Amino acid sequence: MRQFLALALTFCALPALASPELKGSPDELRQFLHPSENQVMLYAEAEETAYSDIAVIDLVVRTEAKNLADSLQANTRIRETITKTLIAEGIAPDAIKNAKFATSPQFGWFGDTPKSYEVLNRITIKVSDEAHMQRIATLADKHKEVEFGGTRFEHSEKEKFEAKVKKDALAKLMQQKLEYEQALGLDLQPISFRKASVEMAPTAGAMALEEIVVTASRSKRADSYLSDSREPAPAATPSFDEIRYHAGIYVEFRVQKPK
Repeated sequence: MRQFLALALTFCALPALASPELKGSPDELRQFLHPSENQVMLYAEAEETAYSDIAVIDLVVRTEAKNLADSLQANTRIRETITKTLIAEGIAPDAIKNAKFATSPQFGWFGDTPKSYEVLNRITIKVSDEAHMQRIATLADKHKEVEFGGTRFEHSEKEKFEAKVKKDALAKLMQQKLEYEQALGLDLQPISFRKASVEMAPTAGAMALEEIVVTASRSKRADSYLSDSREPAPAATPSFDEIRYHAGIYVEFRVQKPK
């Protein structure tokens, strides 16, 4: 009887000795079981303004003849003449590129036999001198087979400016870190970082000027060629001269007392 009573008392006492039940959301339980150290996130950004220094000009050469071979030869002769003239004017040969040609038969109102063949080709020229731009415009006016396809602008120091704004943003962020440490008497140790953005965009002034900058207008035929050509269209680039580079960066720090 005494042994049975002792065993019963033992089982009754077990619930009282068990661990307490934990309740809460997953985040609350995680914080309880694995308490995290104090952390803080700092952010800084930087900007720089630059100016495009390279103009990329497209000329469209359009020839038409009864025979395809004659149309191709005529197109080639015109492009060679333009290329030689531009090189003589001081433009580097590697700054002049010819796209793959596109051809289309021209049919009359009746019949399935083409009455002629039209050949299109694009010459892309990179220049950094205004005199060269004027010379190209003169060549386009001189040849009736040549049409002005458009102008876009590039910045030769793009990578340099992107690196600079990233460096400046980080320097500003580290200055924030130093100021917080001195003001609060804390020590901030970096544990992770994330780039918010590195962007190139027009300034407000450049966007306002874009519509009135004289760059010549495309003809409908040139637009048709550029959209229908087998050659992929060039990547979109700013058509303005003033560029704003912007970079932002986040850095996460562990907050601890100075040693």
